[in-house]
Amino acid sequence: MWDVAHAQVFQLNEWILQSNQKLRIVADAYFSKNPFIQPLLDKGVHVVTKLRSDAVARLDPEPQMQKARGRKRKYGKQIKVNTLWELVEHQTITVQLYGKIQTVEIAVADVWMLKLSQKVRTVVLRTTKGKLMALVSTDANLTAAQIIEIYGSRFSIEIAIRDIKQHLGFEEYQHHSLLPVLRFLHIVGIAYNIGKITLIKYSKCNWINITSDSGDTPWISELSLSKLRYCLRKYTLGKLVFGNSAPEAEQHEIVSDKDAIVDFAA
Repeated sequence: MWDVAHAQVFQLNEWILQSNQKLRIVADAYFSKNPFIQPLLDKGVHVVTKLRSDAVARLDPEPQMQKARGRKRKYGKQIKVNTLWELVEHQTITVQLYGKIQTVEIAVADVWMLKLSQKVRTVVLRTTKGKLMALVSTDANLTAAQIIEIYGSRFSIEIAIRDIKQHLGFEEYQHHSLLPVLRFLHIVGIAYNIGKITLIKYSKCNWINITSDSGDTPWISELSLSKLRYCLRKYTLGKLVFGNSAPEAEQHEIVSDKDAIVDFAA
């Protein structure tokens, strides 16, 4: 699995380097392992990830631990990462998460872990549910606020995966050969992006601001693909049923009591 992930990352990194940009990987706790992170570090690709609750780290050695002769110790005491909450002085910072400005209390330290070739910047914070969570960045130039915001932005990926599963058949397509699967993934990606661009570009148009006859909106987000599918179906059926209506007419007024048709088409 790591070989496949690395191959994709390395190829993407080559393209990005041509435009003088740098690639950063944001991954969940499953990928917080040496076999995944160290090869990326060797290629100059930094990683921001969440740690498992039982993750351990090593501090720098205390001066008294060093030997008078011979090779100096590289590592000091081993600790559970979450204990940094008690060992390190707390800071209060402001971050932007999920579209809101929030104040969080954190503990930050650069420590050794996962047998990596360098220290990683570790941020321990308490979640809204009262549990401690640890984030790490292999790029020590990032601030704690940047690490939290970068990892928080990953949530949009989960929404995208949900949408392509529910609306674009991502979970249902199967084939014994790799090439058709890759082609299908590209088609899904294109369709998803066209849908999102449409929702943004035509957000002020009448056809995409229609509601059901009861005034409800059967979607949660204004950028939901559910909204796009519903509005396109209602607009199209409205044009079919009332084809002689003016192009600039209000579709939600023309297509009154036609939600049953839309539901049937769905």
